[in-house]
Amino acid sequence: MISYGSGALITITCSLGILLVLGGAGIVPINLQTIAGVVLSIFGIYSIVYSVFSKDLFYHTLWGGVSIAIGAALLTSPVVNPTIMVGIALIFISIVGAIAALKKR
Repeated sequence: MISYGSGALITITCSLGILLVLGGAGIVPINLQTIAGVVLSIFGIYSIVYSVFSKDLFYHTLWGGVSIAIGAALLTSPVVNPTIMVGIALIFISIVGAIAALKKR
């Protein structure tokens, strides 16, 4: 199995490359907020998928969910208030923490 860091680097560079190609073709408007939102969202998805195959399920799931929430907040900020996404991230963190605490018993 590929290491988490190597897979994350591959995922981030590949998604950034695809985003730049789509931006260069005029399909997606490129700005710093869009780049950060897409990269964080895809990194979060990668982290959650990695957690399924990892021994440390909760750590990668937690940070994957936080990354997705931050990325979604950046991508949807013109439409959705970012504090809603931060609230969702905090709820997600508390749920994952509660599950982890119950599993340790």
